[in-house]
Amino acid sequence: MGDGDALAFGHGRRGPLRPAPRMVRLAIGILAVVLIGTPEVRAADALIRSAPRSGAAGSAAADASESSVLLAIGDSLSHGTMDGAVNGLNTLHGYVQLVAAALERTGPIQFSQPLLDFDGNRISPFQIPTNLAVDGADLFSIEGFEYYRRVGANASYLAAGYLGDALLPRFMQDLTDRVLYPVNLLAGQAVSQVDAALELMDRIAASGSTGEAILLFWAGNNDTSLAALGSGGANPSYLPFPLEQISPELKPALRVLLETGARRGELSFSPYTLDAIARNMTTVDDFAAQLDRVIRRLLTESVLPAERSRLFALTLPYYSAVGYLLDSDDLEFYLGKLAPGYRVPASFQRVSEPGQPITDPFKGDRVSLFTFGFMYALLETGYSVAYVNEILERDGVQQDGLVLSESEARLIMDRIDAFNRLIGSLPEQFGDRVRVIDTGGYLNAALAGAEPVLVGGRALSRKWGRGNAFTLDGVHPGYTGHALIANKVLESLNAELGVRTSPYDLAAVMVTDVYVDRDGDGWVTGPEYTPTGLTELLFLFRDPDDADPAVQVDLPDDVWDRISDILLQELH
Repeated sequence: MGDGDALAFGHGRRGPLRPAPRMVRLAIGILAVVLIGTPEVRAADALIRSAPRSGAAGSAAADASESSVLLAIGDSLSHGTMDGAVNGLNTLHGYVQLVAAALERTGPIQFSQPLLDFDGNRISPFQIPTNLAVDGADLFSIEGFEYYRRVGANASYLAAGYLGDALLPRFMQDLTDRVLYPVNLLAGQAVSQVDAALELMDRIAASGSTGEAILLFWAGNNDTSLAALGSGGANPSYLPFPLEQISPELKPALRVLLETGARRGELSFSPYTLDAIARNMTTVDDFAAQLDRVIRRLLTESVLPAERSRLFALTLPYYSAVGYLLDSDDLEFYLGKLAPGYRVPASFQRVSEPGQPITDPFKGDRVSLFTFGFMYALLETGYSVAYVNEILERDGVQQDGLVLSESEARLIMDRIDAFNRLIGSLPEQFGDRVRVIDTGGYLNAALAGAEPVLVGGRALSRKWGRGNAFTLDGVHPGYTGHALIANKVLESLNAELGVRTSPYDLAAVMVTDVYVDRDGDGWVTGPEYTPTGLTELLFLFRDPDDADPAVQVDLPDDVWDRISDILLQELH
């Protein structure tokens, strides 16, 4: 697969918004004096010098003269995040990688992943990426902006963390730097995902290649995700932690930190109130304006001829119906392992009656994976069912802040439906340069069972662990889930581009999928690497033996110390 290097030839974008990289060359020159002879300075200088100045003719590498370039803009789903972690192992199992590999089998294609190692470091920092998606991005941050409502501000503003602006790999400060580098060197300025895509499209035009740009655009998921997941934001930051119940088990330093943050209004442990949910969703008007702005830029600000670029916009699945959100059936299944006969309290609206089939998977209340994990740990370390259920209900009254009610979930779904109507209208606005792939509707129907997908006798569903579709974080698809998405995308590319890619054999993918519950006990093995951060918490729930349903997850004796240490590290 092409490594993207051919894109270094030809001139970059010019004009008042994208100056020639003169200042970048000067900065690299200064660094060359300070860091004499270091490999990264030599590599950065060579990259800058390989881009001819304004007006100079460029030529593509011989093997790239007719190749198209696959670009991607988006969030963690396109980045390839799994188990809440971004690393090369996960990214290479993502749908974008699968789409690129399928296209390559039909003809020349340039595609490059900004792979990270398990410590989060860029593996080949001077390789020009074409997958520009960044974990956590929303419709505003793909253009470099922080959306005002999610941080309690009066207006959206340009945020350095959403711009690739590092001069050298050693100066990378955030994930955006590690993904977009070194496109900012070629552009001569800091770049957002949108800026980077435009820069690369201009380089396709200047390279002499006859290929086209194929842009996968899957942005907007995180414009409701904070509301659904109950985690994130700022002023305050929301955490779905039952602080009162777990406080006796936390290390004093963490307990003081959390209580002080709540007292100062910097943290909130009630993410599922109507006010919090509304605050953490982009308004429909704001989404419409930003979507129009971003798509218009991508279609009009590049010198690449219109007939040589195709934009495929993917619709959004229901974030309020992912495995991360556990319903009454989930809670009773897992907590019943520790407390046989466990039942959710009466105020917790059920998805179905005990022992009865689920006819509407969108029905009922839910709690976050965090809340469930704390409930499980409390039960395993000796707390009573009555104590644990106080997380959900007290004195017959539901603890609304930690429970996403059915009506609140449907409010989020309604907002996603509105966003998808806007995405679906893009061809009407912009013509045949934009095509819509209804990934959202497809995944909703498949994972909810309306249009079931059976693979090797196993159904893919929205269930955490038991559904064979999600990773341990309950948000991001596993290997089979990503192959399912890739097939949907390839179906559209075949129709629109006239290529003849073959769909992935989901049964073959599932054979090596570490997120499949093979023994039916509700746990999965997950991947084999040393986790860090919140991923370490998730790995506590890996199946120690997925061939024997009698072997269950057994949390370590020091589980609360581990939880405290991990959260202290994350919150600092």
